[in-house]
Amino acid sequence: MVIVGLALLIALHPVLSQAATIGSFLVMLMACTTLSFLITTPEAWVPALGDSTSGFPYLAGPGRPVIKDAIMFGTAMVMMADSARAYLLRRKHSK
Repeated sequence: MVIVGLALLIALHPVLSQAATIGSFLVMLMACTTLSFLITTPEAWVPALGDSTSGFPYLAGPGRPVIKDAIMFGTAMVMMADSARAYLLRRKHSK
């Protein structure tokens, strides 16, 4: 439900770019929380078995959903920058 709310904030970009900026920032925080699991969860990586297809950087089953969060983080960063730019341009032209 939280993700849907954040998506709605981001969808307000054409109308309320400030809300989209805040929504994008919150998505980045959420993604950072999930990305921390790569460091704190030893089961996220395939155990090192001594061959070239195991160990770091190969993700195990529990680590694969984190890829989605890495993509969400990058997209939210671009969206936050674009929304902030749109807000500043709109504010500059309204003066």
